[in-house]
Amino acid sequence: MQDRAARTHDALIHAAAVEFDTRGYEGASLSRISKRAATSMGALTFHFGTKGELAEAVRAAGRDAVAPVVRGALTAPAAPLEALADLTVALVRLLEHDVATRAAARLERDGPPGGQGTRPVPGWADGVRLLLERAAAAGDLRPGVPPDTAALLLTWLVEGSRVDPGGDAGGHVDQVWDLVLHGLGADPPPG
Repeated sequence: MQDRAARTHDALIHAAAVEFDTRGYEGASLSRISKRAATSMGALTFHFGTKGELAEAVRAAGRDAVAPVVRGALTAPAAPLEALADLTVALVRLLEHDVATRAAARLERDGPPGGQGTRPVPGWADGVRLLLERAAAAGDLRPGVPPDTAALLLTWLVEGSRVDPGGDAGGHVDQVWDLVLHGLGADPPPG
């Protein structure tokens, strides 16, 4: 792709992410996306034939932003629960600061057909589950805490960070995680 075409393509994805994040899939307007990207409708339809194709490009941008965060947590030398805490904090901050990730999450909740519906941005839930399974195998989870249920709780925690009434979920996520860890973590061995 030529430089100018690549810049237009990227500008359209960013503009669409802002629009999908703000208005959802149904409320998003191709004309507003085109205007926000400072390009013509012809350029938009050249790069993306449908609103659904544009939504899929935004989803892909969200997955691309999430992938290195998850990969970093899965390969970290930290204990599984510590890596899980770090991943949770990083995901909340990514949702707070990256419009493509927020838009991808919203599209997964209420986007067009082809989305997974009511699921987080693909990739991170699997990382959370894997870290919880590692923690369970290491004996780091409280007895009776099923990794799948804990993964659901953490999914709600991360997704719920979007509705923080104070508007600064990233500033509180460490404190919230301490409460969650108290409920998930096994009691320290005596001694």
